[in-house]
This record gives sequence, C-alpha cells and structure tokens, in this order.
Amino acid sequence: MSELAYRGYNVALPEIDVGDDIFAVNDAGGQMWRIQVKTSNATLKKRGRFSAQFRSLQSAIDNPSTPELHFVFAVRKADVWLFVVIARAVLANYVRASTVGSPATVKAKVYRSFYFSFDGQGKVDCSGVDITHHLSDWSTWPTIPQ
Repeated sequence: MSELAYRGYNVALPEIDVGDDIFAVNDAGGQMWRIQVKTSNATLKKRGRFSAQFRSLQSAIDNPSTPELHFVFAVRKADVWLFVVIARAVLANYVRASTVGSPATVKAKVYRSFYFSFDGQGKVDCSGVDITHHLSDWSTWPTIPQ
C-alpha cells in the first residue's frame, strides 16, 4: 500500500474479504485496480541464493474480473522487501503455457503453489521460467505528477 500511495494513488482495504487485499485508485483518471498480496519470508540457500513460496486460489488466477486483478508477491529477506508484480492475465498465461507452479488441494479448495528462486544477482525464476522482468515492475502504476 505504501508503494502505491508514494506513487500518488489512493489505496484502500476492502471491508469484505473476497480475495482482494488492496484497491488502488487514480483519482484524477478514474482508473481502479484490484490487488492480491501474497507474502513469504526468504529461505536462504548457498552462495547468496534464496527462495520463497506462495500459494493462491486457482480460481483467482483463472477467472478474469473487472477491474482486472494484479498479484504482488512480497518477499521479506532480512530487512528488505522484494516485490514480484504480475497481472492476473499474465500469471494465467504462465500457468497455461509453461506449467508455472504446481496444483495443490487443501480442504477441498484448489490452489496453485509457486516456488520463486532468486539467484542473489537480481534474477528470479519460477518453475524454471525467467520472471526477472516482474521484479519491482510497478509500470502499471507510474508515479502520478503532483
């Protein structure tokens, strides 16, 4: 929320949780975005590498909505947050085309688990697919001039 507010967007938490964690609004332009935030602590590996695991409902990935959903995968590594920002449609394409993530069923709900691997030099992959260009990709929300 603070990153979006810093960029000039009005941000709010929905009163009822149906999958959206944040609403972001460009008050001047009238655009609105739905954002689902997933968090994970980094698991340290050898030679500066680290990983993070996430899980999302498969239906949130598969089903388009208006306004469209975006995912922010937030990884806490020591005292730093890293963000992988991916539009729902793009994530759905990765899942279909590259079999990114793996299916999981928990208490009769179908999820997709994601394992992100960070090489410590700025490269990120998920299930062998390079997703580095999504690292800190806030391009959907450019800074609004004040």
